[in-house]
Parts: sequence; structure tokens; C-alpha cells
Amino acid sequence: MADTEMRQRTADDAGSRSPTKRLVYLGERRFRLDELPAPSPGPGEAVLAVTAAGICGSDVHGYAGHNDRRAPGTVMGHEATGRVAAVGEGVELALGAQVALWPVRACGSCDMCAAGRLHLCRNRLLYGCVPELPGAFATSLLARAENLVPLPEGVPPEWGALVEPLAVGHHALALAAPAAQDAVVVIGGGAIGIAAALAAKRAGAGEVTVVEPLEHRRETLAALGLRAVGPEQSPSDVELAVECVGFEPTVQAAIAATRPGGTVVCVGVAAPEVRVPMVPLVIEERRLIGSSAYTLEDFRAVAAALRDDGADLAPMIERRVALAELPDAFEDYAAGRETAVKTLMTQGA
Repeated sequence: MADTEMRQRTADDAGSRSPTKRLVYLGERRFRLDELPAPSPGPGEAVLAVTAAGICGSDVHGYAGHNDRRAPGTVMGHEATGRVAAVGEGVELALGAQVALWPVRACGSCDMCAAGRLHLCRNRLLYGCVPELPGAFATSLLARAENLVPLPEGVPPEWGALVEPLAVGHHALALAAPAAQDAVVVIGGGAIGIAAALAAKRAGAGEVTVVEPLEHRRETLAALGLRAVGPEQSPSDVELAVECVGFEPTVQAAIAATRPGGTVVCVGVAAPEVRVPMVPLVIEERRLIGSSAYTLEDFRAVAAALRDDGADLAPMIERRVALAELPDAFEDYAAGRETAVKTLMTQGA
């Protein structure tokens, strides 16, 4: 029997044994846990047995009704990792391999795709962000094999769920391209702020400071080897500011922190609209850049860095919950009772 046929048979056998449990978003502050037959992969697809999936701030904002970025019927969970449980025809991934989910699904036919900018595809969809592409708040997930990035050997399996947020910061720094020893300030000490600060250090920046109002998060940042201060101690006159929150006061603070000719990269999108002070932006010729997600190359680079950097990312993961406990974790974040940098839904590795 051919190798691909054997793997397809494995997929069919696995699919007949294990139904998929998943958490479906029903609308503002409502979820439902349901069960479906296990997915069966077609050509070019693979089934992921989910090991861990992170709660993103964008998930919480959608859940709480702050914006419309999560539609009812969505199975969230775009920060995901797991084991390859089954593969379809033509897929070369090894069964049992630990992989991270690159959640961008591009159309492949628009001008952005033709230019190789798949993350800016005009018809872009993300696993876990739209009803059409169920995400990883589930026991298993069906995805295109091209969206699964193998993790380096020796990396703790649940760290694969950190690749997605870390890639956001990596991409922001790649766009800004700071010169060696440039001073950098990061506004916001959540997962994306941590990602931006780590990427800035990796890029050879000078002093990197994270501005974070919550003392608990500043302690977590310190445990990761990062300098963190409260808003009243925010640096000024820096070459680069990375805004990782997305509210009007934090965007304005990022602009105020930079020197004339400096650069502000905006990553956060908590609010759909903010007012920008035009005088310092125009008269002092600052650059304001938007940063969206990450390329596949960014994602692969961050996955490799989990091993090569030697950094201990364990302090980022401050809470772990089971699938059925996710609604409580979401409500804790939405109500302001939870400040954990990263909460993971975890299952057997």
C-alpha cells in the first residue's frame, strides 16, 4: 500500500473513533459546547489534535461586544498548537508531529497574493476568527497542511500556542526595521507587547522599555528579562514606539514618546477608531505605520526562535483551563477579574 494511502487510511480510522467537542460563540457573552463527528481530511488537509490554544485579546473584545470582529457561529482559537492526528492525500507531515497553526487562509488569486503578501490577501480569512474556518477551542481542528508549521524538537508542546502572538510582534519590528541600538518603547505589556519587546531585543535595539500600568504584568515582564515601567515613567524622545493596545490614550502616548522623525507602529485594535494628534505627526515628521498579523516567513522564524533564542517563555502562561472552563475564563477577562498575560486551553500533549 502506498504511503499516502496508508496515511489516508489512518485518517479515516482516527476519524471514526473520536468525535470533536468544540466551543461555539453564540453572540455577546454567550457560548455553547457541542459535539460533531470527527473531521476527515481531504487532499492537502490535516487533522490537528489540539494540545493548547490561547485566548487572544481580540477574542475577548469580540466576546464582550466591544467590536464585531467575531460573528456568532465562530469557533474561536487562532493561537493554536497540536499533534498531527490524520492527513489527507499528498500531505507530507508526519503523524504525531507537533505543529503550530499559521491561521491565515489566503485566496491565492488577488493582487496581494500575486505579490506574495498573503497576510494582506483581499479575501483573507483566519482560522478561529470567522464561522467558515473553525478554530482550536475544540478537541480537534481541520486545516490546510500548508497552515501547519512544525515546531523544533525539544520545545515544550504548549509553547506552540505562543507562536501566533509572538509572530505579531516579530512582524511589527520587521516593518519598523530599527537601526542597531535604537531606543524602543512598547506601549502595553500583554502578550503582543511582550512579543514586540522580545523582537526588538532580537533585532539588536538599544534600551527596550515596556509601559504597562498593571503591577502584576510588570512583574511578569521582569521574569522574562524585560524592563517594564508604569505610564508615569514612560520614556520620551525614543526612535521607535510600538503601540500594542489600540485605545486612543495609548496611541497618543506612543506618538508622544517618540522624537521628531521617529516611528510609531500600531498593532493594537481594541477600538475601531481613535483620534490622532496631527501637529506632532506632520510638523515633526513622524511615521505612523499599521502592522497586520504576520507572514508565513515571520511565523516560521518565530517557531525556530523558540529553540534558538534559549528564552524561557514559561512566565507568559499564567493560567490553564480545560475546554469546558473556557467560558468562565472569557467572562473573567471581560469583567476585569483576570489579568493573566496568557491563558491557555490545554489538553493532553
